[in-house]
Amino acid sequence: MKLRLVFRGMLTLTFLWGLVYALVMGAVALAYYYGSFTEALGMSALILFPVVVSLGIILLQFLISPWLLDLSFRWMHRMTWIEVSQLPPHLAQYIVDQSQLHNISIKKVGMIHDNMPTALTYGRFKKNARIVLSDGILNLLTPEEQKAVVGHEIGHIVHMDFLFMTIASAVPMIMYTFYIFSRGLLRSGALSSGGDNKAGAAIAAVAVVTVVVSYLFYLISQFMVLFLSRVREYYADRFSGEQTGNPKALSTALVKIAYGMVSTQAQYSETINDKTVDRRTRVRTYRRSSMYSNSTRSLNIFDIKAAKGLVMTAYAQSAGGELSPEMIVRAAAWDLESPWGGFLELQSTHPLTAKRLLALDDLAEENNMKRAFPTLGTDQIKESLWDEFLVDVFLLYIVPILTFVLPGLGALSYFYDSSTQWMWIGIGSGLGLAVLLWIWRVVVRYPKLDEELQLVNAMTAVTDVSDDGYAEASPFRGKPIRLQGTIIGRGTPGYYLSEDVVLQDPSGIITLDYNPLFGFMRWFTALFRVDRLIGNQVTVIGWYRRTPRPIVMIKRMETPDGQVFRSNKNIAGWVLVGLLALGALVCIFMGLPSIGW
Repeated sequence: MKLRLVFRGMLTLTFLWGLVYALVMGAVALAYYYGSFTEALGMSALILFPVVVSLGIILLQFLISPWLLDLSFRWMHRMTWIEVSQLPPHLAQYIVDQSQLHNISIKKVGMIHDNMPTALTYGRFKKNARIVLSDGILNLLTPEEQKAVVGHEIGHIVHMDFLFMTIASAVPMIMYTFYIFSRGLLRSGALSSGGDNKAGAAIAAVAVVTVVVSYLFYLISQFMVLFLSRVREYYADRFSGEQTGNPKALSTALVKIAYGMVSTQAQYSETINDKTVDRRTRVRTYRRSSMYSNSTRSLNIFDIKAAKGLVMTAYAQSAGGELSPEMIVRAAAWDLESPWGGFLELQSTHPLTAKRLLALDDLAEENNMKRAFPTLGTDQIKESLWDEFLVDVFLLYIVPILTFVLPGLGALSYFYDSSTQWMWIGIGSGLGLAVLLWIWRVVVRYPKLDEELQLVNAMTAVTDVSDDGYAEASPFRGKPIRLQGTIIGRGTPGYYLSEDVVLQDPSGIITLDYNPLFGFMRWFTALFRVDRLIGNQVTVIGWYRRTPRPIVMIKRMETPDGQVFRSNKNIAGWVLVGLLALGALVCIFMGLPSIGW
């Protein structure tokens, strides 16, 4: 498995730079074919110019990006740097041991003060890498899971993925620069070419080919870089499993982070969720429970001594206190059985969580350990989701195109009768069909919300595999849902401009997507309202949607003290339906009187 991952990575990198070589050499060959030696030499210099520019930008980005990220995390994500020794002892010792074993240097760790769990690493080389964790990693995961997550990040450092991915990501930039540069040369060559202008004709010929090929290679290389990134994630997962000797710990950590299968500690949740307790007391209790304000005192991170006592319990625990494998398998079923899973993975830097769980189980089996989830990969959703997927794709991508195509096709009736009257009737009919399609689109995307909608918990939706249930949800198709819980952080951990929030109920956590009708309201909400929500209980009505990370699109969110957040994005769909219907009526009206109706 390890050799296979290494082989995939090197083969992908070789293929990527093979595209660059093929494009450059092909363009140079065309230049020599169409021009004289002197002209071709000048063309070769022009061809190499985009490569040099792209490599220069990539090199500059590689050198300064860690410094820029330092500033961004400190200023925009509420991050504070702490010494490794200020982490919980088990985690601090693990980082020290790994640093010595693999000759890396991790002296400080960035802490983002937000209970949405996240972890990342960045840098240039092994000796100047940074690891960033959110409070949620320390609050939601067990000590073994914390080590596994940090082990994954250390894996990226040991494998020098910063450098590896920088080399790979240079290719799409080179291709796009080629495309822009060749397009400019094409215009220049076309303007200067003539019957006796061989150099201009050569420039135009080379530019035409490179415009088309470079853009095609750009698209291919983008997907190849994403594929390579997913391979590196598997590689980092494997490193973590090997170094901790416990692949299952990373598996359960991924489940908690990706699917939100964690729950609050009872002794704090009672106070946090009690509407009779004043807001100040509830926020103070929330911050204590999340280690938000009682850490190493002066640094305001967390209390090391309290760390073990504050680790949150997991949803659907078995008698042994561990996550129920059956519930995890059901939560992961969407990744493996919905066509949307594979479709979205192609556009992602990370593999689907379910596939990472399978790979970690394979690693456990290689080391003579039991598979954590032996039934993972077997059919859980009895009804095929392909019909919903095809409908979703049609409504999401095809209907907007048909909105322009149908009236155009209707206008062709002019050639049937050679009268503008029938042309207007045809355009109106096309708009009428578009209206029906948009009504279908809006109804599927935003189904009607019943005010008496039954209250459910977050994990009911995530683990549902029943027919016509939440498993049918997709990035497009919404399912009505009503939740109640406590806001514990922002959708993008610590980010000041993140208007989305994270809700935690007794079953787990889930991201709430805030989509106001007017875009500027996102900024207003992020800057002035979200902080006031943290630690408050809310009731949410909206649409459950499934992506690799489950989300709920807010329709209405209400706090006990009367704050109301409304997300009226669905209204925009109905407004468009109304405008299309009005246009259809106007067009038909313009045609009817003239044909004697």
